[in-house]
Amino acid sequence: MFTKRMAVLGTGLIGGSIALGARTRNRRLPVVGFDDDPAAAAAALGRGALSSVADSLEEAVAGADLVVLAMPVDQIPAACTRLARAVPAEAIVTDVGSAKAAVVEAGEAAFGPRFVGGHPMAGSERHGIEAADGRLFEDAWWVITPTATTSSSAYQRVGALASSLGAKTVAVDPVTHDALVARLSHVPQIAASALVDMAVTGGDREALLGLAGAGFRDVTRIAASNPDLWVAILRSNRTAVLEGLQTLGKRLEGVADAISAGAWEELHSWLDEARSARLELFAKPDHGGEPIAISMLVPDRPGVLAEVTTEAGRLGTNIEDLRIVHSTEGGRGRLELIVAGEAAAGILSEALDRLGYRVERGEFD
Repeated sequence: MFTKRMAVLGTGLIGGSIALGARTRNRRLPVVGFDDDPAAAAAALGRGALSSVADSLEEAVAGADLVVLAMPVDQIPAACTRLARAVPAEAIVTDVGSAKAAVVEAGEAAFGPRFVGGHPMAGSERHGIEAADGRLFEDAWWVITPTATTSSSAYQRVGALASSLGAKTVAVDPVTHDALVARLSHVPQIAASALVDMAVTGGDREALLGLAGAGFRDVTRIAASNPDLWVAILRSNRTAVLEGLQTLGKRLEGVADAISAGAWEELHSWLDEARSARLELFAKPDHGGEPIAISMLVPDRPGVLAEVTTEAGRLGTNIEDLRIVHSTEGGRGRLELIVAGEAAAGILSEALDRLGYRVERGEFD
């Protein structure tokens, strides 16, 4: 990771873990931190995650060439606006929020092509710098959300940060990201909290604790997460979460109707389909198969990167890495992708061919 000075703004679980991981791998790397809670920043300094603590956001980013916005996600847009002139002109800026559309819009308005959104898919029901772990991101997915304006150098620097912390990167456009995490993370969080609420209001709490089995504990574990964090997330991804809740509500209404009507075969089929889907989802730890490299010549114009990643998202294709190699003659460059799985690479290649790109098999140097 070619970083000379990193600024981490927010020293909770994720920000603290990034700082701790970076400093563990390179003790000589200056990592300057800031947190609205001075005690949290002091604790991060005490744990060795930071080399120094700043008194303000502006002081923290001074001289940094990589800025990580790790405050609560609903605070990131305002922080981008505030720091638009404070961040050095050559610095790359990224964030770790779990909702991306509004954050990316604000980040690009403030920093232009130097901003690229990110979301490490790692965490814990525990929170704060006390729970930070420099190995938190190992083997986890780190979603990067480039758009038409994202510079290739910004994308590569953020990818290098994620890789240096042991994460696997995947490119997804911001809107698709928000819809996916609403279904995979945000709605399940609400469902877990609702299950706990239903259980504790139905009888004696001590009896409940005695009867609660491993299944209930597993399903509701995330209900112990920080409510301040989750209100910020739900506020930032409101539209996608509401759509997900409506879909879940319809599913539950259908189940209730089947039970009421005694439609046991229908219910059995639904449960079996869900069982099969659950096994299939987690039976493929490589998320698609062997990595396949493809490449294509692309014109040097806005929108190319977004067009390719949006098409990949539409097809459900995992882009594990990408880079743009610019031609010394200008006017065009070569876009290189690493796609998970032979079949997925073939489908994406055909789709991009139809869009006018000439796709070839290639290898990253």
